[in-house]
Amino acid sequence: MLNCTAASRAKKTAGLAVTYRAAPGDMYGTCPDTCPLKPVETKTREIDREYESAVRHSVPKRGLAFLFTHFAPHLWAERNTGDRAQCTFNYSAPTLEAAANETALGNASVAVVPADYWSDRDSDKITIANGVRGVRCPDETTGIGCASCGGGRPLCSRADREYFIVFTAHGVSKRKAGDNAERGGCYAGGGNVALHWRGLSNREEPAESDAAAHRDFVKTLRPHTILRAHIAGDIGRVIAA
Repeated sequence: MLNCTAASRAKKTAGLAVTYRAAPGDMYGTCPDTCPLKPVETKTREIDREYESAVRHSVPKRGLAFLFTHFAPHLWAERNTGDRAQCTFNYSAPTLEAAANETALGNASVAVVPADYWSDRDSDKITIANGVRGVRCPDETTGIGCASCGGGRPLCSRADREYFIVFTAHGVSKRKAGDNAERGGCYAGGGNVALHWRGLSNREEPAESDAAAHRDFVKTLRPHTILRAHIAGDIGRVIAA
């Protein structure tokens, strides 16, 4: 199920079109079990191919689209091409090293570091893993928001970048994020994001598929819109109860 907003009012994503995705009765139900940030198991192991194709090929006219997924790149039906008419998939890697390795293979990647990661480092904006540069999300140090990032072309929308993006753990569960030995570090598991996400999962299941809903939503967006698909949720195939 999708919750679609044409113009977000949240501080970081202000002005972007955004969606949330959840399974009926389970807000984590579209996320893969391999995600170390999930607090519970969902047995979700496969990608919803219809939905994957819909988000890959539905981009606002003369606009941009990007998303984050915990499904590894080798599982995607298509790789990023750098074509602005396609949504950029960012692999949410479990470690900096994994993000670096995927970046070296040409797969746009991101990773999360603990809340105190930058406190004792020479730079609070750049890190290196396996010889690959990691760039801290600019919003964390400047507060510019996604809409102004990269001069209106957000770094996360750039499929051909030679660096990975680093996010610092935040939210009510930030202590657990960055520590893969302990489940439950998902930033969307608490606060306002969780309220929206949980509310979506409790709605009555619509007749329209998520793929159709996403395509229909994108058709309504104004030209030059930047779309971030599923602020919370993923591209997993929902398992029927």
